[in-house]
Amino acid sequence: MKFKKYFSLVLVFLFTVCALSAASMEFEYDGGVRNPDSTKRRDDELIGVIIKANVEAEVYINGKLFGKTPVATVDLSATYYNLELRKSGYDTIRCKIYPRRRYTYVYEFVMQRTCGFINVKNYPSGSMVYVDGTRVSSFPMEVDPGSHTVKVRKFGYEDFSESIYVENHKTATVNASLKTAPFRISKFKISKNQINPDYTSGIGKVNFSFEVTNDGSAILSVSDRYGNEVWSHEYNSFSTWEQSITWDGTGNYGERLSDGQYTVNLYSFDFDESYRIKIDRSLIYPLSVFTPSGSGIGSLPCAFGDGVNYVKLFVDFGPLIDMNDSGVNLYSLPITTGIIVDFAHYYEISGSIGVGAATKNIAEDSKNPVMASGSFKRNFTVPLEDGLKLNFAGLIDYNFCSVKGYGPLGTDIGKGLGIGLTAAFETKSSYFGVTGEYSFAKTTKSSDEDILKYGIVASIQPAKNLKSSAWASMTNNKVLEGGLEFISMPGSGAFCFDAKASILKDLSASDKNMLINAKFGLSYLF
Repeated sequence: MKFKKYFSLVLVFLFTVCALSAASMEFEYDGGVRNPDSTKRRDDELIGVIIKANVEAEVYINGKLFGKTPVATVDLSATYYNLELRKSGYDTIRCKIYPRRRYTYVYEFVMQRTCGFINVKNYPSGSMVYVDGTRVSSFPMEVDPGSHTVKVRKFGYEDFSESIYVENHKTATVNASLKTAPFRISKFKISKNQINPDYTSGIGKVNFSFEVTNDGSAILSVSDRYGNEVWSHEYNSFSTWEQSITWDGTGNYGERLSDGQYTVNLYSFDFDESYRIKIDRSLIYPLSVFTPSGSGIGSLPCAFGDGVNYVKLFVDFGPLIDMNDSGVNLYSLPITTGIIVDFAHYYEISGSIGVGAATKNIAEDSKNPVMASGSFKRNFTVPLEDGLKLNFAGLIDYNFCSVKGYGPLGTDIGKGLGIGLTAAFETKSSYFGVTGEYSFAKTTKSSDEDILKYGIVASIQPAKNLKSSAWASMTNNKVLEGGLEFISMPGSGAFCFDAKASILKDLSASDKNMLINAKFGLSYLF
């Protein structure tokens, strides 16, 4: 009886294990034998195996790549095989299969993405939670396995940051315990150290900014050189970290302040910091146009001695008209956009991209040319007397054009690497200068494609928002160009409008061919 009892228990145990094993093979089969999902008898002696998956995965049988799912093969014998399904970002499936002759076996697999989860808790209500720099609003959050950084912020508390490692298919929990932050002020700065309040846009204003850590109070004030307070702003409370306010150079009641040095002071319980700022109505932002070699007049780069930092975005366009014995034709319609940045008072970088739309088919390629340019310029200024300055600058540029032969404007159209020098006498209301540029051709080995361009410019500026100019240039001692230009800054704001027209004549040509170039531009200064 005891033997029958023990034998029955053993049988029950074996059936249970087998049942559990069979069930596990339906879902977890890392290395175990995988039963087919369906079987179909064949009419031949071959063994058919079809491997399917919910995603496209690489199929390896005994270490050999058979292809990507779905895979079908009959090149097997009746024995056990090690099967692997691999795909980047998914768990690798490993199992054994045991196919038999005269049957086709179909195996269908569901591959799971490799992933883990992050759960953040115990942080104050209203906090901003970031995982790897991305703000997250709900948890748990699915992430790739590996290292991650959790950051929690709330105004009035110290920032919380913790690096964690998330294992595959597991959840890592972060207890974000934030500590109350004491009131502190930091990063006080001003956007510029001199302004001309007569400019009505942002270029005539200055921005004061600083950061705080908690609720508190502070006083921001501006005082003249005698210590008299002329403008102030009182902060009675704070609700966020970053603080910013703009000052237009006027007093507390909007009154006009005189030119001179002023002191900007930010004061609180344990913070007292100040900057110097100058109101200078003689400060004039340059009214200039874009050339592929930087800011200038017409098609020539110039050396301006303003020493003002600014950024200018621009776009210009206009027809290029071909006039010859047979009539008047549209040669091209160039459209250009770009940026000019003056920084550290006397350094300038610029760049542009454009297209010569509606180009007449006289180049090697009938396609509309795409043009690009970039330049760097260093300006120098030597004060002389009675407001007269001697300016000079050195520059380097690189111009590109997708169509060789499109070059009626000399160095205005890309020919490769170039260098240049420019010098000028400048006063508050006038400018007279000379410029020389040499461009090294890189499109072919022919030296006659190099360009030597030199010219003179002159301008009159009766007001800070109005300027008229003229220029003349010679390219390779044969192409003569002359033109006029007008620039206006309506209301002394941030927008500038310019219009210019020039005539180009090839002196070496026997016919009466001329090119007339008219351009209109819009720029935004800040």
